[in-house]
Amino acid sequence: MRFTIRLFLYWVSIFLIFYIGIQVVVYFLWGMRVEAWQGVLVFLIVGVIPPALITAFFSKRLDYMESEKLEPPSFSGQKKAVFQFKGRSDSPFDEVMQRIDRQWIISYSDRKNRILKFRTDARMTSWGLGGYLKMEGEETVTVIVYPIRPRSKRDRLFVNQTLRLVHSVLNP
Repeated sequence: MRFTIRLFLYWVSIFLIFYIGIQVVVYFLWGMRVEAWQGVLVFLIVGVIPPALITAFFSKRLDYMESEKLEPPSFSGQKKAVFQFKGRSDSPFDEVMQRIDRQWIISYSDRKNRILKFRTDARMTSWGLGGYLKMEGEETVTVIVYPIRPRSKRDRLFVNQTLRLVHSVLNP
């Protein structure tokens, strides 16, 4: 299942849990019953449409993580860095992939073109970050990290921290 759909369902399920809780409290405190069609209509308006709009707003960045597009992203707020990597094995890209997999979630990989897309976990308070990694030669790695919410100061700080962390992961 695609990440955007899972994220949308995650937010809808949270709204559903709160909505059911509110309905139970209203029933026990005031004895008000809600007709089924009214309850479904209110939940669609309040619990489905806002998460759908939010997910649609970020869908371009979220969908890029799992797409098969091989060109680097061109999103606002992204940072690019080039690192030197000295592998210890005969297949340096596999070694890079293992190191990245230990820290982040790999959402797409292409061994033939030596491209890797990764992301951080999305949580209630943060939509996370996306990353693009391309191994140019045997020892050169280009990394692009972009925030899902480009206007967030906090996410901009996380972009810089993630680039430093990628550097330390690739060069222990």
